[in-house]
Amino acid sequence: MTALLVLVFFVLIISINLIVTKVREKKISVFEESAPAYTTGKVFNKESIYVPQSYYYSKGHTWLELKENGKLNIGLDDFLNKVLKPSKAVLTCQVGQKVKTAEPILELITSSSRVKIYAPINGIITALNTQLFNNFSVIQSNPYKDNWLIEIEPAELKTELQSFKIGKEVVNWMKEEISRFKDLLSHLTPKPSLVGATLYDGGNIVEGVGLYLDDQSLKRFEEEFLKIS
Repeated sequence: MTALLVLVFFVLIISINLIVTKVREKKISVFEESAPAYTTGKVFNKESIYVPQSYYYSKGHTWLELKENGKLNIGLDDFLNKVLKPSKAVLTCQVGQKVKTAEPILELITSSSRVKIYAPINGIITALNTQLFNNFSVIQSNPYKDNWLIEIEPAELKTELQSFKIGKEVVNWMKEEISRFKDLLSHLTPKPSLVGATLYDGGNIVEGVGLYLDDQSLKRFEEEFLKIS
């Protein structure tokens, strides 16, 4: 009888541990630094944008990594990556060129349309990630870390860094951007087939939805989400 009670006790403890583990797994934020997996037809929402908190983020949805030599690596954030799923980019700048904040530095190709990406900071372009531009689609698996686009030597780093978001504030800002984007889609694409029925049912958006938008709609997206004023 005693042995049976001991066995029941251990089974109960194991069951409780399993339940606690499952609850903890459900509470893990996808905003933590774990790279997402991408598959065709996936959807995303404000909880599934990958936002490493070690970078600075600009209003134009680029991230900036401050290097030890004082220069900055600049790339695309995961919001822009999921909306457009870009497979090609064309540079509108070159090494040695001075750029000013809000000037176009490259164009992303989506079907037959182009979307401009704007410089988040003043400075001189010191390097381009040519390996990435030769195989741009790799950015879809992870837009961060080694998949930077342009290296800039900033002109006014101390002043301009104050305008960027970093740490936990990025998470709240990104959630607000998703909500704004959903509102924009509701005006641009009234047909559920264009953005996935889940947008109207559960608040999710199909990855690569930008590929279904016409030139005028993409222009509005650029104006409202990518331009830096």
